[in-house]
Amino acid sequence: MRRGTIVAGAACFAAGIACQTALSLTAARWLWLIAAGLVAAMGAAVRGRVSSAAVTLLLVAWGGWWCALAELRLDDGLDEFIEAGPVTVRGVVVSHPERDGDRVHAVVRLRQVQRGPAAAASRALLRLTGEGGPPLAYGDEGELRAELRRPRPGTNPGAFDYKAYLNRQGVTVTAYVAHARHLAVTGRRLLNPLMHAGGALRDRVREGLAASLPPEAAAVAASVVLGDRRPLPAELEEAFRRAGVSHLLAVSGLHVGFLAGFALALLGALRVPPAWRVAATAWLVWLYVFATGARPPAVRAGVMASAALVAGAAGRGRDAPGALAAAAWVLLWHNPLLLSDVSFQLSFAAAAAIVAWHGALARRLRRLPGPLAAGAAVAAAAQLGVTPLLARTFHRLSVVGWAGSVAGSPLASLLVPAGLAAGLVYHVSPEAGRLLGRVAGHAASWLAALARGLGGLPWSSVDAAPPSPAVMAGWWLLWWSALTGSAPRRRRRQAAALAAALLAFGLWTPLLDAWAAPRLTLVFLDVGQGDAVFIRTPEGVTALVDGGGSPYPSGEPDRDPGENVIVPYLRYAGVGVVDVVVNTHPHEDHLQGLLAVLARRRPPLVVDGGGSGPGPSWAEYQRLVGELAPVRWIARAGDVIRLGRDVRLEVLHPGAPMSGTRSDLNNNSLVLRLVYGETAALLTGDVEAEAQLALLRQGADVRADVVKVPHHGSRWALVSAFYEAVGARVAVITVGRNNYGHPSEEVIAALEGMGVRVYRTDANGAVIFSSDGRRWSVRTMQRRRARAGSGRRGGEMDAGRR
Repeated sequence: MRRGTIVAGAACFAAGIACQTALSLTAARWLWLIAAGLVAAMGAAVRGRVSSAAVTLLLVAWGGWWCALAELRLDDGLDEFIEAGPVTVRGVVVSHPERDGDRVHAVVRLRQVQRGPAAAASRALLRLTGEGGPPLAYGDEGELRAELRRPRPGTNPGAFDYKAYLNRQGVTVTAYVAHARHLAVTGRRLLNPLMHAGGALRDRVREGLAASLPPEAAAVAASVVLGDRRPLPAELEEAFRRAGVSHLLAVSGLHVGFLAGFALALLGALRVPPAWRVAATAWLVWLYVFATGARPPAVRAGVMASAALVAGAAGRGRDAPGALAAAAWVLLWHNPLLLSDVSFQLSFAAAAAIVAWHGALARRLRRLPGPLAAGAAVAAAAQLGVTPLLARTFHRLSVVGWAGSVAGSPLASLLVPAGLAAGLVYHVSPEAGRLLGRVAGHAASWLAALARGLGGLPWSSVDAAPPSPAVMAGWWLLWWSALTGSAPRRRRRQAAALAAALLAFGLWTPLLDAWAAPRLTLVFLDVGQGDAVFIRTPEGVTALVDGGGSPYPSGEPDRDPGENVIVPYLRYAGVGVVDVVVNTHPHEDHLQGLLAVLARRRPPLVVDGGGSGPGPSWAEYQRLVGELAPVRWIARAGDVIRLGRDVRLEVLHPGAPMSGTRSDLNNNSLVLRLVYGETAALLTGDVEAEAQLALLRQGADVRADVVKVPHHGSRWALVSAFYEAVGARVAVITVGRNNYGHPSEEVIAALEGMGVRVYRTDANGAVIFSSDGRRWSVRTMQRRRARAGSGRRGGEMDAGRR
């Protein structure tokens, strides 16, 4: 087999998987292509030749067919049991359970699902979250009672897609067990022996680290050694991200390499024969891989380490590209859906860049001391390889990541073996474990200090809009042409020219499109049971009307729609500063999410209706507005907020404050009419019947093509005459899971009876409108249909005035 055969084969197989991901062909169509490739290959073989085109077609079609089969396996046949009330589930735990306080997370392979007399056998994978209950372990057989749900997909542009993430692992359903009595262990099965041993090792190391290190150092050590980030404080994890060293918290080639190198050195010092040394190191590597959950980066590293060990034992030169391709074959054969997984992509991009560019970068850094030059070259190559993927996935880049990696890698190389040793030795000799724990603790503390020091710099990370495929390809081609000295000069020049063309095309095309066809963008974001509306004008002026939030805020950062929905969306959309922030009224479900926007995006103009709010966010809003000193505008009916030359927000309500209504805060919401050319949209806050009737009595111009249904579709906000005066063809209800009966079926029936198409953020996700000044187009993030009302994924639609 020629040196590059395995690499080319893996590339073709992966290309087929990518084609299936993009095209969603049936498995039968891929079988026809496989047959065509076989016929062509056999025809060439009869003539004594090898047809590269036929082999390429065969491998690409094989990859596409294999991926199509994996997608078919996601059809679990459980639709009749989904959101149909509590069901009884029997299955076996097939992952290392993860504990987060009293909460446990595990993946369960189902055997049977039962609801009353109806029962179904199933092999589906379920993601279990349980409160309390018995301790779970890999291989436990059990029974639980809970409601089954489908994982929710990403519902906002650029958002994390939880459904796709779980589907790539084969998981198609989720369940939440709220009471310990609904979860029982009924037996145990022996599954993968390495997983059983790895789980035991993981638990012992975690317990030993917790006992022999200070709390924060133990949390850092568990994160670096085991890839377990749960004990890590949120502010420290954010510091690792900003410092560009969060990859040290995910077990990958770096960690496996540290462990393998340490094991080989130790066994060599003990004069263990070479063959036994290699076998013991390989066994230890795979035990470590399974102890950390056998995630794609760790498996990739395990395959490459094993290949290097075997090559060394056989006296053959190391074939790093071949080992990398072999790792890709192993992972994609096991699960072709992993090709779309960000951890798979980052791991292979970093490894490929190190293999391809490490030597050239080390030569350019030869003035540095040897170990420092090698470490800096590895860090630089990895950074160059993953930069486009980081920008596309996380919409943020660390400016100090290279320096952080150079300084942090030696600390991690010490922490991995020292942490493993401390965690294990503690159970044999607590004193010896604590002694080793001092070494691991110092390394962990220095690593935390490095992350805080670099991550605390105000310019340590910058937002990055997701690059187009052309820009990503241009980036990699540019660095390939600059750093791959082994390629012929002519080929490198051609690659550089192509890279320049791709970069120019990718960077200039969006600008030219915006210049040639200026459009207004209006996005109703999905923030659950709340409102958040983003506006971008053709000139690039941006506004945010409300920010969502919980009516009963918990104070937990993971429940904050500003931090978790709006700021990430702004990062994805390439918005550095929001020009205008509007709060229609100070209820928590409209105000809470604006706090993060005020703190992180520093808007120069803040608009609200004055007054005061009943929740905790109002005081923080007042403090931020006072400290950051934007211009604050208390708006009243008749005011106009100009968003550039051609777009305006007309304030229609309130004039004089309303009092004595069912809800004065709701009825004093700002009502805004967004106007661009001949198109208009009406943003209504939470105004109820009293305010709607007041607008009609005052003769306000409420005409619009698109209307946001006030108060999440509450029956208290239904005035048919108001909607008739608006004359909209499209209505949007911003709503989430709630106990208020929102949206009312009466409201939806009334709107549809008027011929209004209704979109809902709980069913459709974000609803995105675009206007050229004459007509609107609309699209949504999801095709789901709610129990009441209609919802469809958009496309072009004439939403002009009737």
